[in-house]
Amino acid sequence: MRLNPSLCTGLPQPRKRISVFRKGYQFMQHLKEKMSRYFRTMDYFLLLIALFCSAFGMVLIYSATHSLDGGSTRYMVIQGLAIVLGLIGFVIVSCVDLEKLAGWWRIVLVVNVLFQLSLILFGYEDGGNKSWLRFGGIGIQPAELGKLLFIFTFAKHINLLRYRLNRVRSLLMLGAHLLAIMAAIILPSHDVGMSLPYVFIAVLMLFSAGLSLKWFAGGAILACAAVPILWQVLSSIQKNRILVLFDPTIAPDTYWQQEQSRIAIGSGKLFGTGFLQGNQTQNNMLPEKQTDFIFGVAGEEWGLVGCMVIVIALMALIFRTFFIAYHAHGQISSLICVGVGSMMLFQTYENIFMCLGIGPVMGLTLPFFSYGGSSIATMYLALGMVVSVSRREKTRRLKGLPAGEHLVSEEAERLGEKRSNETAVPLRQQLQQLGDRAKDLKSRVKIDWVPQKKKKDSSGKRDENSGDK
Repeated sequence: MRLNPSLCTGLPQPRKRISVFRKGYQFMQHLKEKMSRYFRTMDYFLLLIALFCSAFGMVLIYSATHSLDGGSTRYMVIQGLAIVLGLIGFVIVSCVDLEKLAGWWRIVLVVNVLFQLSLILFGYEDGGNKSWLRFGGIGIQPAELGKLLFIFTFAKHINLLRYRLNRVRSLLMLGAHLLAIMAAIILPSHDVGMSLPYVFIAVLMLFSAGLSLKWFAGGAILACAAVPILWQVLSSIQKNRILVLFDPTIAPDTYWQQEQSRIAIGSGKLFGTGFLQGNQTQNNMLPEKQTDFIFGVAGEEWGLVGCMVIVIALMALIFRTFFIAYHAHGQISSLICVGVGSMMLFQTYENIFMCLGIGPVMGLTLPFFSYGGSSIATMYLALGMVVSVSRREKTRRLKGLPAGEHLVSEEAERLGEKRSNETAVPLRQQLQQLGDRAKDLKSRVKIDWVPQKKKKDSSGKRDENSGDK
């Protein structure tokens, strides 16, 4: 008996239910495979070193803020939330293929410039500089996040000009790229110090891209010639921060900050005075001890040993980043890693030199150690960019792809374009030369006889009279 299909509309459909279960099972298997591959390709060295630095930084922040606000843990809570948000961003960014997103670099560049210029309308002043945006009760420093956007866009821009990098026009375009970001930072905040890391990042990225040393020499000469002009742009406070390195009497307040930091580091000696036992730290004699001068807290309470641990940990991060850049299979990925490594390198040594009194006070934090939501989140996002490159390289090895295949294809493309450019212009001349040579050979060689094919008669036999002459 055949049932009418119209009468079975209310009955359950087992086949559809099975297909839904099957799709769900396939999705779970796919997700499991993705997670397994993610954990297999994770760069645990970078992640563990960063977590160690953050944990040590939390200890230093607790010691630095223990005597503030009656022992309030507000700083610890904010820093902990910033680390959690940074780790979430780290996971998201590490799953993204940055080279596939590089095509949007022009839009990202415009967004970065507008993001920095938003301080003109919405920024508020803190520490003498209008360099902060406030969303609710959370303060964000656009110049910190702008470093990552600049590294991303500058890497793609260099990649587009890689075959003509040493031409004047290419350098002017890259220079305009850099100056646009620097102007967007300096115009609203008047903080030249926050723009200096961008210059250092750009120089190292151009050097790793193969820019000729003669251009660096020329740039150094121009920079020296522009010092009088740049000096007029600096505010009186910024000038004093530089002059105090040579004459402490010019700016006693600025000199006092660095002097207290040197006293704190010197009193720590080899093993330090002990946790929560620092005289300069606990008596609030060390200014900005949880942010700019946190290295002084480490030197006082943990001594030379603690300072060396900080330097070694950060150097391990930086060298690992440059190692990944060296082995990256694409130029964009390699330049991104170089940019991140140069950013951490500049901030590390500038902060340490500032605490030792041999560098100017610029307000740059110590990566992964200093208090600050924007700083710690930026560092974890930057680390996510590096891990993304590292994961792509490990995935290629798991798939059995040779590590240098992409480089070989890029080199072949470069040679092909170079060869086509070389042969495009003189092609007509070469054809003309070949024609002249053929005419010359024809005039020299006299052809008296042209061989002909032997013919066959109607019976299929060869014609005896058609022999070779």
